[in-house]
Amino acid sequence: MKLTRRQHLLYDIIISALAFTAVILVIIDLSDGLNAWQIRLDQLILMIFTLDYLARLMVAGNRKKFICNNICDLIAIIPLNTVFRSFKILSVPVLKLFKLPRLFAFLYRPLKKAKVFLNTNGFKYVVFITALLIILGGILIHFAENMSFSDGIWWAFVTATTVGYGDISPHTFYGRIIAMILMLMGIGLIGTVTSTITSYFLKPQRRDVQSEALEMVKGQLEHFSELSEGDVEEICCILKALKGK
Repeated sequence: MKLTRRQHLLYDIIISALAFTAVILVIIDLSDGLNAWQIRLDQLILMIFTLDYLARLMVAGNRKKFICNNICDLIAIIPLNTVFRSFKILSVPVLKLFKLPRLFAFLYRPLKKAKVFLNTNGFKYVVFITALLIILGGILIHFAENMSFSDGIWWAFVTATTVGYGDISPHTFYGRIIAMILMLMGIGLIGTVTSTITSYFLKPQRRDVQSEALEMVKGQLEHFSELSEGDVEEICCILKALKGK
């Protein structure tokens, strides 16, 4: 069944909200662990994403291409920490690190919807590198300064954004090296965010019908393997109409 534009928008909003919720749960689990209701919520979200993935896989025209084009969605529904829990040689903190791939996989889908903004000045690469460095910085400072994962992520975020509350500060040599790297990265981050927002809103917002139609066709072709024969015929009709103009 083909969704209407309003239904597709509602679907994207719900999936993005669930993805961000899953990311928050992963961060909580990495720091202090999940309580009973948070575990149930995490399992519910995992089940919803699994059913969503299987439903889209079933209706995909070329399932092999679908899997290749949606590898992040597949990673998001694989509970790697549960799989490796059977290996008794791994400690609980190490097992929790296997949730990191899920964190990035869940973030990929909602961020993909904001690709117009993220593509401005290559901002998507800055976001990815920043998120990666903040998480790595939080993990490394956890071991360097013997602080909790939650404090480590909080400290890394505050340092990278150059806010610097000062409630947590490194005291060891390795902790200060990590802080220096995050500070240098944060200076570039703030400058890139400012220039990206400025460029995005100063772009001409007026777009003619032809540009909007081509943008829509381009978006559909990005998921070509999932298109039905009717969708392909509709795209051909739109292109012929544009050519006639």
